[in-house]
Amino acid sequence: TLILLFCNLFIMQSCNKEAKTKTMTQDQFNYAVTVSAPKEYPCEVHIGYIADDKKKMITGIPKAGMEAGGWQYDGTIAGMGGNIIPSYINLTYAAYAEKKFYHLEAELPRDKMLEAFRKGFLIEGDERDANGKYKLVHSTYSTITVALAPGGMVVIFLGGSDRIEICRLQAKETFVDVNDFFQNADNENNQQFFESMFKIAVPDSIQKQIQEEGIPFGLYDKYRKKYQYRFVFKPYDEKDVIETEVDRYYNGEITGFLQPEENAKEEYKNQGIPYNVCFYFTKYNTEIVFDDQEMLSVFDSLQKKYPSKPMDIIVKPTFEVSGRPSTSCLSLIEFLAL
Repeated sequence: TLILLFCNLFIMQSCNKEAKTKTMTQDQFNYAVTVSAPKEYPCEVHIGYIADDKKKMITGIPKAGMEAGGWQYDGTIAGMGGNIIPSYINLTYAAYAEKKFYHLEAELPRDKMLEAFRKGFLIEGDERDANGKYKLVHSTYSTITVALAPGGMVVIFLGGSDRIEICRLQAKETFVDVNDFFQNADNENNQQFFESMFKIAVPDSIQKQIQEEGIPFGLYDKYRKKYQYRFVFKPYDEKDVIETEVDRYYNGEITGFLQPEENAKEEYKNQGIPYNVCFYFTKYNTEIVFDDQEMLSVFDSLQKKYPSKPMDIIVKPTFEVSGRPSTSCLSLIEFLAL
């Protein structure tokens, strides 16, 4: 199926001390811990930590004030981190759009995280090849992000140049006395506190939407649905190529800094609906931002109609009056069966 967008430890046990030390070094990765939340549904940590398989604390989860930087980003780096792969999380936080506290206690998939840290990804290094291009070198994730969404949904991401989901968890509503949460200069009770914070923290447009339609519980689980598709670049002349591409998805994952060789493969990948894509051409660059509801509708309709077919998103640069190429997303979408 073609979418045509004219748009712009586990550690190995060993009696050999030297081998064990080497494995321990390989299985420890330095990372920061951050918290993120959607701009529309801000949250704030009350208290939390991640721990090892014996529930011994590795590091706290940062209490860095209200988080509303967006689901696709890592949140505030506030000096919390570690190098031991965690097995457990304990977290209590305030959800201002919902006017309630949530609490989460859960096991984390340590082996899955360890495998991801080991695998890592390629980034541009400091050395250039014979053609003057930077050589690719192996790197790995540097952030564990605890992403919060409506309804007590919690997703753990590993972030760096790339960003991947590790697991989805479910927090439960709990009670925290507002006086234990922060210094309550106004002597508000919990209800008064949340009513005040709702007006302060939640954007006016979202306040209105919540009052009229309620909170869209389940929306972020819809974002987690994946589809087989790819971006296909149709250049305006034979000289132009995509030098680099950065893809962000509504599910919070990121494919960072794809190189020309990778783009040339035009491989189909199993990924969430696109949030935005930045294309860096030979001379120019552009960003395409996608509407979530339109993309959910398009992808679901095509998958239902052609369940065994992958999808292409065709990117075709056009020209502005100045002659400078541009790729601006239009509302026109054409569907063709391959």
